[in-house]
Amino acid sequence: MLLRAVVGAVTGAVAGGGFLVTLTLTTRYCNGGPSRALCGELLLVFPLQFLFWSVVAGMLLAAGFRFLRQRRGWYAAGAAPVLWVLLLVATYYVIYEHLDLYQAERGPVITTAMVITACVAHAVAALAAGRNAAQDQTPSA
Repeated sequence: MLLRAVVGAVTGAVAGGGFLVTLTLTTRYCNGGPSRALCGELLLVFPLQFLFWSVVAGMLLAAGFRFLRQRRGWYAAGAAPVLWVLLLVATYYVIYEHLDLYQAERGPVITTAMVITACVAHAVAALAAGRNAAQDQTPSA
């Protein structure tokens, strides 16, 4: 059970960190102006980046489950992005509505929250979806 949580948390750290890095690179690239390629379609690029990192995290999570000889790795891989989005929305709501932060103070809090919510979401999904292979087999008489 602890190993599933560790696999989920590490997978979430990779996905959250990767998503954060690609968002940072995209916004830096688009500061040059709207004449750059794909800079006018940022609302399209963000979901595609999220989908890419969700697929990467799903493959890592399934591989981690396979390495631990656990079942239902793909169930965890499917539930983790949904939990990640829900946790991000809830965290942003708390940051913007209930925390009294200046605009300059929000940036580090939001970037930290993005990675931590990915770790928590993937760890919870891994704990909720996985079971030991011995529990799935019926005892023979």
